[in-house]
Amino acid sequence: MYECPNCGGNLKFDISSQQMACSYCDTHLDPYFVKKETDAVEEQFFEATVFTCPQCGGELYSMDNEATSFCSFCGASTILMSRISKEKRPDFIVPFKKTKEDCKRAYEKKMRKAFFVPRELRDPKYIDGFRGIYMPYWTYQLIQRGSVHVDGEVNTRKGDYIYTDHYHLCGDMDTYYLGDSYDASTSFYDNISEALAPYDAKELVHFTPAFLSGFYADTADVGPEVYLEDAVEQAEKRSFQRIKTENAFKDYEIKKRKEYTPPDKGFKTRLRKADHTMYPVWFLSYRNKEQVAYATVNGQTGKVVVDMPIDPKRYLAVSLLLALPIFLLLNIFFTLKPSAILGISMALVFGAVFMYMQELNAIFQREHNLDDKALNWKKERARGQDGLPKIGKGKTKAAAEKPKKYKLFWRSLWMILGTFFGIFFLAGVSVLFDVNSVLDLLLVAVWPVSVVGVVVCGVKGIRKDRQIRQKGFSAGFIISIAAAVVGAGIGLLRPVSDIYYYAGVIFTLGAVLYNFVDIIRNYNKLAMRKLPQFDKKGGDDRA
Repeated sequence: MYECPNCGGNLKFDISSQQMACSYCDTHLDPYFVKKETDAVEEQFFEATVFTCPQCGGELYSMDNEATSFCSFCGASTILMSRISKEKRPDFIVPFKKTKEDCKRAYEKKMRKAFFVPRELRDPKYIDGFRGIYMPYWTYQLIQRGSVHVDGEVNTRKGDYIYTDHYHLCGDMDTYYLGDSYDASTSFYDNISEALAPYDAKELVHFTPAFLSGFYADTADVGPEVYLEDAVEQAEKRSFQRIKTENAFKDYEIKKRKEYTPPDKGFKTRLRKADHTMYPVWFLSYRNKEQVAYATVNGQTGKVVVDMPIDPKRYLAVSLLLALPIFLLLNIFFTLKPSAILGISMALVFGAVFMYMQELNAIFQREHNLDDKALNWKKERARGQDGLPKIGKGKTKAAAEKPKKYKLFWRSLWMILGTFFGIFFLAGVSVLFDVNSVLDLLLVAVWPVSVVGVVVCGVKGIRKDRQIRQKGFSAGFIISIAAAVVGAGIGLLRPVSDIYYYAGVIFTLGAVLYNFVDIIRNYNKLAMRKLPQFDKKGGDDRA
């Protein structure tokens, strides 16, 4: 702790005044003039108290020695273990600009629109648990120098004709970028840090440990090489956007081969330096059994990012209440045949199964950290590999650089074949069922399309569910496939009595409801996260 020179009290960084303040004698001092004896021992390191969670192994360090009673990462209510350690000194820091009260107001404003979240997330006692944490980032300084070569054209209309003049444009590039930042901690998920961005790098100041007094900081365990490619890509994208708005080029329509890269960019993007910086984040965790959700607020801008699980009971109750008047209105203004109602219900089964499968894909990516480069990098290093970052959805750089012309060829071929198949299929259906209108044709076509879609998505969903659960799978896929087969059978047999159609409707809607419950459950899995287990110290609750 930093002692007040006047009364000996604890000095803490005051956000409102941006100075060190004593709560006893109201003394205010410049953070750069407040030092400990240990601060000057070694310029590259400083002494801090490291707190380690005994359950998840998460680590935070602080300049204060006060014991903390809960873990910000796993939400465990436990006394964290503490030790004195020398931490590497960051290069720059953005001090907190938003106070805790500002943070709470921003969060409460966000939650007013979240009607279905559990009541605990609105509890004032829970909201008061926000903790100020400095998160480590790598801030890249990039230089672009060289020639720029782009193709441009100008279109001119003369009467009924349009004349196009083609130009080859060139110029010199000399650009410097500062501010592209990516989190340097595996404790801080990429999707949260990306959503909290951007931070204003113009407010970066040289680091001094005094800024940490009264707050916590996360340790950096990710190398700058992990996100270098992303930083370069963003810099080139912004440069190309600026090229198009330059006075010399603005009258031309710039042609490009990729989304952001000119046909022959010429210039090279080089890394000048990667600075270890600290950015302010108000952090709050919500634990429910074996899952945890995070609420974060950008300590500089006040931007709020929240994991929002929903209360299944409240959601289903409100959905049923809304469905009743909609059902009555549809019955007043529309009269549908039993066969049409069955076709629509089968389409709903297909939609529910498709949504369920998409959620399983997202859960699979989340649980295997395919959407987090830092965790992928750390996993590869633990396996003894080179630790190079993955690109996209788990693809390596080598895989991403493979030519895509063959994939494009096959996609185009399947689209052409699918179009011809659809035309012949609709023609055959119209002849077989003696269809007289376009609406009847579409309603009849729903049947086989839904059956095929449900079977394909159901089989894929079962495989993906088994990959996630390791054992077993949701019965919703089997029920949905059965409902699709029953509905198709009723459609082919075309019974005279309407009772068969309504029985099929009840069966298919039951399958929709079953899948809908699973969809809500999976949504909460995506809105929340597994209890973290960091590769440091600590164990789980069952240890």
